[in-house]
Amino acid sequence: MNIKIKLLELNKRQVDLLDEIHKRGYPTLAPSVLSRYINRREITPQSKAVLAICEDVLSEWESKSA
Repeated sequence: MNIKIKLLELNKRQVDLLDEIHKRGYPTLAPSVLSRYINRREITPQSKAVLAICEDVLSEWESKSA
């Protein structure tokens, strides 16, 4: 899933996604770190967990907008 494209399709921004990530267990995740994860510049166990959260959030947003 390309997160950037999904955000555009849903008329959302990375900051909206970051707010949801903060609520789901990563309250101190910085915007720059999220950007590195989304762009696959940093691949760690945490980045994989955060990207999984991103996909869940995007799926929820898609189902609500349908």
